Amino acid sequence: MPGSSAPQSGSTYDPLEGQPGTEPLATLRSGALLSAVDQANDAVDAAYDDWYALARSAAVLGRTQEKSGDAELAVAAYDQAVRLYNDNSRNMGHGADAVTGLATLVDCAGRAMLLHHRQGRGRLADSAFDVGRLFAEFLAHNRLTSSASQLLGRRVAVLQRTGQPTDDVLDPGVLSLLPPQDTLREATWAVAEYLEPPGPHTLAEALRATGAEKQGWAIHLADALTVDGGSKVEDWSPTLRGSHLVFLPGAAEAVTRALGDATGTAADGWRLTGREIHMCYSVASGRGELRYILGDHAEYWGGLLLALGKDALRAGHTRLAGDCGDWLRGVLTQANPHTFIAPWGEALRTGVEQLPS
Repeated sequence: MPGSSAPQSGSTYDPLEGQPGTEPLATLRSGALLSAVDQANDAVDAAYDDWYALARSAAVLGRTQEKSGDAELAVAAYDQAVRLYNDNSRNMGHGADAVTGLATLVDCAGRAMLLHHRQGRGRLADSAFDVGRLFAEFLAHNRLTSSASQLLGRRVAVLQRTGQPTDDVLDPGVLSLLPPQDTLREATWAVAEYLEPPGPHTLAEALRATGAEKQGWAIHLADALTVDGGSKVEDWSPTLRGSHLVFLPGAAEAVTRALGDATGTAADGWRLTGREIHMCYSVASGRGELRYILGDHAEYWGGLLLALGKDALRAGHTRLAGDCGDWLRGVLTQANPHTFIAPWGEALRTGVEQLPS
């Protein structure tokens, strides 16, 4: 229930739990990272004539990007969800949909706050918290306290790391309603999931970790996908940002060559970069740009998927390896007859047999 403050399964209260349109989150939890982002992106595209569905889809896209791809794309989606819910809050009524919408607004504001803080954007982190606090306190005054507990814990985690006082973060009347254990749980979650996770989190960080940031393909990829975390007008979804087919083959080849030998942070960087390149190819496929020229790109997209799948298998991520394999099988099927004529087709067909289905 939205008003329950009892600890729930998982690490944190989730207003989207059990809601329609959140299937990508189940896919994400299963470990199929590539398909989760693709499903979330498709949901955004399908919801443009329904602001409520679009706001929820933006929230879901933020989570899938945060776990699977570039955290800057994630925070852009969270910010968009907050704006949509905020701009339409007066039209939401007083029913269950309104409660879910406002609670999701608070959740997205809290996640955006954490990501803005992690990227050194203190002013934007403060602004995100201020928006979230307004609606969290409104819900708490109506005896729906989970969102306020959630936001308070995340804010306390940030303030503790910056040495700032944590007194009077929320209205005193609201604070008296919140179980302390909920604040502690949320603060612990915020630290573990957002403030201190290992590895690169953005494409720019990934490219620096690999040492590839000055290569031509990397510069083009960064220019195409890098989001200004403070912008209110930039394209925030993968489809809106486009596919950038011209330099994707070189980018895919670079990741494919490097993944087999890379270790440590560099390997994490190549993985994130590879997933972002796949996302661009997926966007091109969905928009029809590849319809008549897939044969020209299947070697590179397929090689990338095979490399990502083998890497996932070595790391013990069987579901992700299977996800890569499923995508590769789809590429090989769609690229016929090229896959049975070109030498690379045989190599990819042999390779995909090593991946689970």
